[in-house]
Amino acid sequence: MRALAANLPHVAIDEAVFDAPFDRFWSFVEDFESNTARIEGSVSQLKILERNGDRLRLNVRSPIGLWHEFGVVLRPGFCVMQGRFGQVGMAARPEGETQTRYFHFEGARMLGRFARPFFAWNIRQDFRRIRSLLSDPD
Repeated sequence: MRALAANLPHVAIDEAVFDAPFDRFWSFVEDFESNTARIEGSVSQLKILERNGDRLRLNVRSPIGLWHEFGVVLRPGFCVMQGRFGQVGMAARPEGETQTRYFHFEGARMLGRFARPFFAWNIRQDFRRIRSLLSDPD
């Protein structure tokens, strides 16, 4: 995932260790329809349009009501999303038995490097929300 992000100069990247076992963490993150809008501030709704093995087609609604389609490759601990207006990558791996290391990138080619500070801020907010949601017993 780092190699992929390194070839996308318009994306922001971040990485953190979360206090959750890998299986719990990844099942939470990959449950797109239930959790993406709870994690990602720029998504108000997500629908899986098609699933064919590790390939998905998603329709993502922004908070201002615009819908964007993404092609997705989803595997355990690995996800890449490509849409007309953006790219997202996620990778996770166990850090011992009780923690997960998570790498994430986001960007929009059409906005270029100019938007990287916004995407970096957005990823930090995503991480904050993930920590909060994973620590909530409900």
